[in-house]
Amino acid sequence: MLCELRRAFTLEDYEPDALRREDYDTSFHALVSDGIESGRWKAWVAEVEGEIVSVAFVAVIEKIPRPVEQLRWIGYLTNVYTTPAERGRGLGGRVLEAVTAWACDAGVELLVVWPSDASVGHYERHGFADRGEPHVWVHPEGGD
Repeated sequence: MLCELRRAFTLEDYEPDALRREDYDTSFHALVSDGIESGRWKAWVAEVEGEIVSVAFVAVIEKIPRPVEQLRWIGYLTNVYTTPAERGRGLGGRVLEAVTAWACDAGVELLVVWPSDASVGHYERHGFADRGEPHVWVHPEGGD
């Protein structure tokens, strides 16, 4: 089901005739299974009547140690999605609350997310703040 939610999330922003990856399902399952098993990825879901309708993923990045006490982790929050039929009911907010509660308990220094214009208010209501865009390098052929 997570694979299908990722597909729906992505295709909301693409034209119906956009070129599709033949290996998407296999690649998704391999990365997510390995990532969750190894602890590099964490996932939270909300269900309605046994069906997953909201999801969030965090890539866990360990910081290079310093010789002083500090928080050890950075999280990349991505693929935050609630199905259109379930939006506006608070499920996505509860998923984000679970993510931030985990981050506090796990010693995560910060969670990074690049929200769409439409979702900025949603993130702000759940404690995220615009602290300026980080300096980034983007592959010349584009990126997510």
